[in-house]
Amino acid sequence: MENIKINRNIVLIGMPASGKSTIGKLLSKKINYEYYDADKYLERKENVKISTLFSEKGEEYFRNLETKYLRELSQKNGIIISTGGGAVKREENMEILKEKGIVVFLSRKIEDIAKENHEARPLLKNINNIYKLYDERIELYKRYSDIIIENNGTLQEVTDRTAEEIEKIFTK
Repeated sequence: MENIKINRNIVLIGMPASGKSTIGKLLSKKINYEYYDADKYLERKENVKISTLFSEKGEEYFRNLETKYLRELSQKNGIIISTGGGAVKREENMEILKEKGIVVFLSRKIEDIAKENHEARPLLKNINNIYKLYDERIELYKRYSDIIIENNGTLQEVTDRTAEEIEKIFTK
């Protein structure tokens, strides 16, 4: 699959700290697709940190911007997009992303996510909130995904497994 250029995007969804950004970067190198972290893209375009947007403008304001920039990114062809963990909360976001994208749900044990340092993740600073978010979102991740990858091996193993599953869809 390396160096194959298909006009479909690869969209990574999952809980915050599920490995979307890390796997996205590694997958980008493996299959020669340009990589975009949707949250970082938004921060660059707006010149502000997401945590600041949340505290000063609220979640709804952030979600509106998120939709705007997911729409912008989805106009590109043959890229990898790692979404923010809550992108699935809006059906509109997923319709936009699925139009030209294969959606990969990176699933990680909630206990492992809870162990991470979440200083830069406004919705994950409270351990109870992590479990609440998981309960709210797990069915959405499953519903919108074309592929589910368990993030339970080494980074290389998870990247390779992701590439293999994507290739199966590309070669159908």
